[in-house]
Amino acid sequence: MGSELVARLDVLAAALLFSTGGAAIKACSLSSWQVASFRSAVACLVVLAILPESRRRWSGRTLAGGFAYATTMVLFVVANKLTTAANTIFLQYTAPIYVALIGPFILSERLRSREAVPFVICIAGIAVLFLGNSGSGETKGLLLGAGSGFFYGMFFIWLRRLRYADAIAITLINCLGVVVLLVAVPSVWQVSAMDIVLLVIMATVQFALPYVLFTRGVAHVPVAEASLIALIEPVLNPVWVALLYGENPSVATIVGGAVILAGLAVRYTVLRPTTLELEAGAAELAGGPAVPEGGEGST
Repeated sequence: MGSELVARLDVLAAALLFSTGGAAIKACSLSSWQVASFRSAVACLVVLAILPESRRRWSGRTLAGGFAYATTMVLFVVANKLTTAANTIFLQYTAPIYVALIGPFILSERLRSREAVPFVICIAGIAVLFLGNSGSGETKGLLLGAGSGFFYGMFFIWLRRLRYADAIAITLINCLGVVVLLVAVPSVWQVSAMDIVLLVIMATVQFALPYVLFTRGVAHVPVAEASLIALIEPVLNPVWVALLYGENPSVATIVGGAVILAGLAVRYTVLRPTTLELEAGAAELAGGPAVPEGGEGST
């Protein structure tokens, strides 16, 4: 019982730390490209140092998944700069919709009719969010946030195909994918020493540390329970930004986000999975780790 409690606290702590992502990105004056690349680069070093298993079991198939994850992270950071943190995090949490719609064609897995209910709910939430904010001048940010959710879903479809791959190795490769994707952008390297210090703190406390906590916790927490605990992140993410920077989400964002979260909650309570489903990880933390066997994970 004690170890199970510790595992749940690890997942909770990871969700809390991940929830500060929007505030951390808003606080940084650097460009979206710089934040995305340096945050992932520092996370790579931390994961390599703390988790020796991340240095093993690499393969061409796991490397291929890095592109989808890298694109997800870049779009997430850029969207945070162009629209509210609430819009960005809620839209990224729509990844299970794409898993449900596209996964059956790629994985040859049949979607049960009753499982369509939470996805219809989520789609309704997206519609409210988009229509309610259509005249706010944030359309580009909204589209990029939706793109982040799409590629996050594609990443988890790929994870489903790599069912027996090592989750920690995939986590590290994902971070490396972001670095490789952005290393050719000249403006990325125009940073000061103070910028580097801020990015190191952000990457370590808000990105790498929760990776480690989540990876350690989900190995001992049921899939559905971990998903519900992880829903703390999209709830608190806009709260921190509102408290620290006065960025208040619109009514449409609050209503649409609430509907999306309700759909995800239905998915992991009433329709909770009976077996390990890697796509369930797409409903979790933005920027979280890959799903290990016997547990659950996120972006």
